[in-house]
Amino acid sequence: MSAGGDPLAPLRTESWIAEARRKAIHLAFLVLPLVLLFEPLPWPRGRAQWSWLLIVLVAGAVVIDVVRIHDRRLGSLFRTLLGGILRDHESTSLLGSTYLLIATLLAVEIFPQAVAATAIGFTVLGDAFAAMVGRAWGRTRFFGKTLEGFAAGLAACLVWAAVVGLTGRLPWEVLIAGALAASLMEFLPIPLDDNLGVTLFAGYVMKLLWSPL
Repeated sequence: MSAGGDPLAPLRTESWIAEARRKAIHLAFLVLPLVLLFEPLPWPRGRAQWSWLLIVLVAGAVVIDVVRIHDRRLGSLFRTLLGGILRDHESTSLLGSTYLLIATLLAVEIFPQAVAATAIGFTVLGDAFAAMVGRAWGRTRFFGKTLEGFAAGLAACLVWAAVVGLTGRLPWEVLIAGALAASLMEFLPIPLDDNLGVTLFAGYVMKLLWSPL
């Protein structure tokens, strides 16, 4: 809380606004697990069609990143358009959005579709809320992150678990275990991009616990 007692004061800082802008883009990717879970469109449907779509998206994202990294003009354009929301390391590496597309492709290839959709949802929501709450109100730090952010990320994952649970596609105990696994993976200082690490760890936990008929 700020010295003036305004609990919303952290939301008006430049650093939080930049983080919120970044996570707004991240949250837009929630469309992936939603469409993957409910498949409201005539295409893509099933693993094969999803794989082809994601291969094209990943290839396009990687090509753009490679050109952006090595072409000064395109790199400058990205920095102008995205302002302060790019991480420092992203100037010489893949964007977080590219890693998220790669994670979605791997999840679709490795896991049953309901597990893949659930794991990606955990990644999108858990990471976004952990980062925004941790940056605004985080005080208790471990591993460079905050317990407050961890709690917010876990809460977001549990809400997503409830959404999936109400569809009946996965058992509740599997979903809760996946939410806990995703939140723990996001919190621990593991040298792997969170989009990949959270998705794959949560997905494997749920896959091991779930034996569909």
